[in-house]
Amino acid sequence: MEDHYGKDGKRKFKGKGKGYVSLMLLLMVFALWGLYGILQSDFFNLKTVVVKDHQKVMEEEILEASKLIFDRSILKIDLEEVEENITFLPYIRQAKVERKLPSKLIIQVKEREDYAIISYMGKFIYIDKEGVILKSVDSYIFNELPLINGTKITSYKLGEKVLAENFDTLMDSLVLIEASKLTDMTESISEIDILNKGLLRLSTVDGNEVLLAEGNNHVYSMLALKDIMAALYSMNRTNVIIDLRFEGHVTVKDREGQEE
Repeated sequence: MEDHYGKDGKRKFKGKGKGYVSLMLLLMVFALWGLYGILQSDFFNLKTVVVKDHQKVMEEEILEASKLIFDRSILKIDLEEVEENITFLPYIRQAKVERKLPSKLIIQVKEREDYAIISYMGKFIYIDKEGVILKSVDSYIFNELPLINGTKITSYKLGEKVLAENFDTLMDSLVLIEASKLTDMTESISEIDILNKGLLRLSTVDGNEVLLAEGNNHVYSMLALKDIMAALYSMNRTNVIIDLRFEGHVTVKDREGQEE
């Protein structure tokens, strides 16, 4: 190598900087080539899928709905698409999919809960608290869930909210059921009938009828009903009509019409 000296008398090495840059570029090429080789190998191929927090929906159903392909690189899988596929299942409210390198996916779901049953043209439609249809069956277990009659359904599809002419009153019925849960009265409710002009009729398991107005404070109504039913029980009295349509005013009548 030829020596070169600057004006300050110090020796300089011509070409040393270029050699260093060339070496770094060569190392980068090898690194990228190695990374490409790893990505193209089966090292990141999907081998395991773990499904968490599911109870109503079987793991096999979730995997089938996800449309995941095993032995495909998990780096090429569109996680949002997988999540959307899973939420097409009526009972799945939300799905979250995460990669766990090198070869695992974790699916975490949040499920919808059966909240009430709508009676419609010989079918029994299970819905959640938001009115989303979960399933439709030909029969149901009596007193399994509150049965709602009188819903004027225009169309329904699994996994979507029920469409009905009296949808607002239907949702108010679900608010009533929520109020019954908060006041430990759910087991006392047998059926809810949606009547005309925003009127609800609740049937209790012991044969009483309760009239309620749409939009009322249903928690207050359920607390009042709880006290009334306790009093009726102490008198061994059933088969009455309890009118709770007007807040602060309660009327109890025998079905024959005698008022108390």
